[in-house]
Amino acid sequence: MMLSYRDVTIAYHDATPSLVDFSLEIKSGEIVALVGESGSGKTTAIRAAMGLLPGGGEISKGDILFDGSSLLQLSAGQWQALRGRQMSMIFQDSGAMLNPIRTIGSQFVEYIRAHEAVPKQEAWEMGRVMLERMGLPHSQTIMKSYPFQLSGGMRQRVGIAMAMVFQPRLLLADEPTSALDVTTQSQIVQQMMDLRKDYGTSILLVTHNLGVAAYMADYILVMCNGLTVDRGDRETILRHSKSPYTRELLAAVPAMGVKGDE
Repeated sequence: MMLSYRDVTIAYHDATPSLVDFSLEIKSGEIVALVGESGSGKTTAIRAAMGLLPGGGEISKGDILFDGSSLLQLSAGQWQALRGRQMSMIFQDSGAMLNPIRTIGSQFVEYIRAHEAVPKQEAWEMGRVMLERMGLPHSQTIMKSYPFQLSGGMRQRVGIAMAMVFQPRLLLADEPTSALDVTTQSQIVQQMMDLRKDYGTSILLVTHNLGVAAYMADYILVMCNGLTVDRGDRETILRHSKSPYTRELLAAVPAMGVKGDE
């Protein structure tokens, strides 16, 4: 398995655990969704896999493995080599992660050169090409733009492009569409699906929207108050779930089709 959580429990400041006995395995090329309301523990789960738990967050039990090796034992240098190249993360609002007083291009160049010793012009071109891959045809103009000059959807595409510039094997996506309008949401979801098709990328998706999970994911975990209350493949969750909480989430989605195998 590419990524494995083994009975992971996480708490902040010795409080009630935010994640309890969490287990999950993700295979190469698989899309898995963690679905639940705010406070369910889903964001804590993916931040732990990136070594990005906020201050006070501690894994008190269990282990997280990437390619069979524990992520909990990595040094700072090993994390630097892993993040960006092998696994990367998309945040809920990528615009908030961008420096408002620097151009998109300068931020791309800095990010790329932090991971690979390439000339500035080559790093610039790598960023520009990835922007085009994310459906932003005026890539040269965007590279010279500041974040405030871009729409929310464009900033989110920039965030995904930056996360994917090294074509990592695993993409962790934390509510990547929740701050966007419905049309842009649909476009971002489709572009993320294309990443798997084009690069074989595995995706661990966090969302409160079971409709998005149903469209994208091969396997779905439903979470509530730090616990996994339901799990199964898409068909099982949508058609045969016996969990009252899952049925509540399903009822909150006005209309949703189940995509067939592609």
